[in-house]
Amino acid sequence: MKIEAIEHKLQDGTIVQLRSLENTDAPLAIAYVATMYSSSRFLAREIEEWVITVDEETAWIEKANSDDKRVIIGAMSGGQLIGLCDFAPVASMKRMAHRAQCGLSVAPEFQHKGIGTLLMQTLLQTARQAGYEQMELEVVSLNHKAIDLYKKLNFSKCGTIEYGMKYKDGTYGDLDIMMHRLV
Repeated sequence: MKIEAIEHKLQDGTIVQLRSLENTDAPLAIAYVATMYSSSRFLAREIEEWVITVDEETAWIEKANSDDKRVIIGAMSGGQLIGLCDFAPVASMKRMAHRAQCGLSVAPEFQHKGIGTLLMQTLLQTARQAGYEQMELEVVSLNHKAIDLYKKLNFSKCGTIEYGMKYKDGTYGDLDIMMHRLV
């Protein structure tokens, strides 16, 4: 599913454009995600697991853009990818077709400026248009800023997966399961 570009002016004057990623954005997306994996303990992969080619990323973007039940939205500023969110079906079974799962990230130097809120609001609106009734996500229990954002957008915690993530240093992180009713 593709969304048209939407331009926003942040309180600090920064212009941010939210839009579906295009094939030509694949190198930007690969570099952005690598930066995020190397800078955050709150994401699912270790940096060395992020081994993706431009062709693979392009195929991923094409799949999302041509599927009316998926979307990848980038936040762009000054030709730079500064935030990313997406949703996809939880499962393909008819009994679960009303549920979507999502992910969100904002580059560290652009956090706390409202970009995550803009991305999630756009994502939730797009999910409604796609016919979903429920949005779900998993968030590291210690990621209080993300949890606060999700709560502000009416997500509620519906469970915890204890020891849901295991880090290279042998420590663990719990994962909160959160959901938002779209109807």
